[in-house]
Amino acid sequence: MLSLRNVRQVFTPPVMENIPWSTLPDHATITILSYLSGVDRARAGSTCTSWHRCYKSPQLWQTATLNFQQPRDGHCLLWLAQCAQNMRTVRILLNQFESENRRNACEALNILSKAQGRQLMKLCIEFTGDNPFFFNGQDFVDALKALFDRHVDSTRWQLKHVQLCGLAVSYDATVVDSLSENNPLLQFLDISNNVRICKVPPDCVERLVDRCRGLKHLALFHCSLTDQVLECLAQPDRVPLEYLGITCRWEQAYMGDLSSEAWNTLTSRCPNLRVCLVFNETCPLHKISVIMKPEIPVKELRLEPSNCIFKDELDLVARSYSKTLEKVVLQTENYSELGDNLIYLCTKCKRLTSLVVHCVLEKTVVDTILTICPQMKDRGTYLLKSEPELKVG
Repeated sequence: MLSLRNVRQVFTPPVMENIPWSTLPDHATITILSYLSGVDRARAGSTCTSWHRCYKSPQLWQTATLNFQQPRDGHCLLWLAQCAQNMRTVRILLNQFESENRRNACEALNILSKAQGRQLMKLCIEFTGDNPFFFNGQDFVDALKALFDRHVDSTRWQLKHVQLCGLAVSYDATVVDSLSENNPLLQFLDISNNVRICKVPPDCVERLVDRCRGLKHLALFHCSLTDQVLECLAQPDRVPLEYLGITCRWEQAYMGDLSSEAWNTLTSRCPNLRVCLVFNETCPLHKISVIMKPEIPVKELRLEPSNCIFKDELDLVARSYSKTLEKVVLQTENYSELGDNLIYLCTKCKRLTSLVVHCVLEKTVVDTILTICPQMKDRGTYLLKSEPELKVG
């Protein structure tokens, strides 16, 4: 993001030093203003009539980032109220530790919700700070639900892309129901956010899938899935699903698994489906091999339970996903067979282009892997350490 004072030296070549900026064509001025923050855009827009015209242009405000990291960032609410109706893509970054930041972010959601002729189609929200003690974020969830509750008459301007994985607060089925009921053209949804308790049950996801027939990208917790959800996704009168992200956590200790029959039904209906399986640090180790069925077209796999040995699991991965696997992230401790496991994995999985291993390996193992998969070395899409990291201080 540029500041207003840097605009001239960045965008003014020597041969143009004597040409008035007011003579620039509108599209060029709008491009320049798009590099500025909302506050600097307002300052620039007050310099002359032509720049003010560009400042008011709907094209300038189609994409916006609302960054609430400190209380003074609330000044963006002034220009947000003027331009909210023109915004199509909004990203909200919130340091939720400060109460003033939370109030400003809630007010931003309220302004977006009440904007007349709203054109918002893409919304991404990310919490960047730590939750304060006894914080449940209910005020923010209520503001988010109010935004989803607002019905937009024009089908063109419904929400089509919603990314909530960066939220560090729980939301329940009423939030997802509001979203799906009022935005049936939704195509992208990520609700695998960083919370201890998932409050989105499978029947809520069934309603989501039933209402949003064009959904192509879905990421959620395993506990929100059932065979019935997979069967709904496989219905012939809907757009085929292209991506399914599944995060497996501590709940798997108390839940059943998805059947091979349901996976076969889904993959036959969605031949281009790719699945990302994430086993986070709380997932019971004995459930991993149960969940990793060979019928699943796994494109990305993340094994994150720390201090675990994945000998059998890696062997299963190499045999089951040799035709689809492209990326592996492994959080493990080194054990005697790990090098052989990884070399076998790279040999079997011909599409593998990224490998991240968070432990120290033997140098011969690293060299062998990079020989088998030269594309990883060329692209730099690997993390394979042969020496321990030096601790600073």
